[in-house]
Amino acid sequence: MDYFIALNQILILFLLIGVGFFCRRVGILNETSVASLSKLLLHICIPAMIIYSMQIPFTSELLQNGELLILAAFGYYAVSLIVAWFAPILLRAKHEEYGVFRFMLVFSNSMFMGFPVLSMIFGSEAIFYAAIFNIPFTVLAYSLGIWLLTVHGGGEGRPVFQPKLLLNAAFLSTFVGLALFLTSTTIPDPINGSLELLDSVTTPLSLVVTGGFLAQLDLSRIFGNVRQYFVAGIRLLILPALVYVIFSPFIEDPLILGVVVVTAGMPAATNTVMLASEHRVHPDIAAQGVFITTLVSVFTLPLLAMFLS
Repeated sequence: MDYFIALNQILILFLLIGVGFFCRRVGILNETSVASLSKLLLHICIPAMIIYSMQIPFTSELLQNGELLILAAFGYYAVSLIVAWFAPILLRAKHEEYGVFRFMLVFSNSMFMGFPVLSMIFGSEAIFYAAIFNIPFTVLAYSLGIWLLTVHGGGEGRPVFQPKLLLNAAFLSTFVGLALFLTSTTIPDPINGSLELLDSVTTPLSLVVTGGFLAQLDLSRIFGNVRQYFVAGIRLLILPALVYVIFSPFIEDPLILGVVVVTAGMPAATNTVMLASEHRVHPDIAAQGVFITTLVSVFTLPLLAMFLS
């Protein structure tokens, strides 16, 4: 795929982020409506998208691919954790930046941006694999992630995993979809048709919500921290390149490899800011990182799309 063709496809997605940003800035959306739309996505639209994507005929090959993805997911988090641990030290980051930078480098925006981008590059089949690859995210983000944020002090969080965090629709819908897939259960047409319609609105709505979220950040000091650009380079280019080099000898299917590499090259997770704020660990640094990695990814994601297609 030519870079400019890939850039054109990615720009379509980023224009929707721009719509959300504009709507929030001019008051069409407010903080409450952005939060409500985010809940709608997490509890209704994304679960519908996941379940609908798994309404495909069961084959032993798909099952093996799913098992491979789970292994690849934990392998990815191991690689990203090693990179994240040493990166702030090598960048001579300030002590208070360590936790946020490490969280940003381990956890990417794998749903709100990851699912739409993967669907754009590889088609709807990629969502089946992306949902499976995303299973460890919730478990690790709210255990290992909180520990990374707070271990250097300055926060009020405790690195204790709370099982109730698993009781969210996006996480549980993956297992519902897998159960239906493994038992070759077909959802009746009226319900499946509704899931299909919800699936069709998930991509544009998730991008609009992402834009609305970014518009709520304090942009006055976003671009002043030079280390953020180096972290963005690691997050968006070095990590996916490293993941490709490590995993390509073991993953022959280009679609599965693409899901792993593109997810590794997503911007920092938006919940970086939420968790940093909740645990009082420099949410301003987190906001800078989320905004800059999202902005820079408009140029790096087409590179990944061009390389992998």
